Amino acid sequence: MDLKSTVICKPVKDFTDPVLDLIEKTYTESFPEEERRDFSLVRGLVKDEPRFVVYALSRDGRYAGFITGWLFDGYTYAEHFAIDPSARNGGIGAEAMKQFLAFCGTPVVLEVEMPADEMSRRRIGFYERLGYTLDHHVYHQPPYRDGGEWLEMRLMTYGNIDLEHSFEQVKNCLHKYVYGVKGL
Repeated sequence: MDLKSTVICKPVKDFTDPVLDLIEKTYTESFPEEERRDFSLVRGLVKDEPRFVVYALSRDGRYAGFITGWLFDGYTYAEHFAIDPSARNGGIGAEAMKQFLAFCGTPVVLEVEMPADEMSRRRIGFYERLGYTLDHHVYHQPPYRDGGEWLEMRLMTYGNIDLEHSFEQVKNCLHKYVYGVKGL
């Protein structure tokens, strides 16, 4: 792959950055409502939450997608990852995730759907090919919206993070800071 076609992973630090308009479109098209927060809340997190980062992905100088992440002590939580439909294929998803992993330089945790159908198994396989490990603990994702359902998911990890010893700590951190679950 030549240098020109490398995917660039760049943090968006200004909540008024116009690239967020492109990210919003990809975000709302890629995730069902129950699997995402309202985008005005994403902009608010960019503005007010130092642990939250939106990474804009580009290739050949053009917007290609995004990754949202949370910077916690000792690891990064990758919350949402999507490639814009106009940029899909040609291995851009794998290249984007590799750039993200190199950029953050910490172990990474992410949530995946249960391996119940072909698409969810393919998604897990995608992450496994990049070096992620599927964790076996039962994990429930809190709802993004009031009145929503808790979803059974699984965590996947990349790098030096041992959920055998830290699962409860990681789960409680995600529930408290990412989802705003009270009483932890």
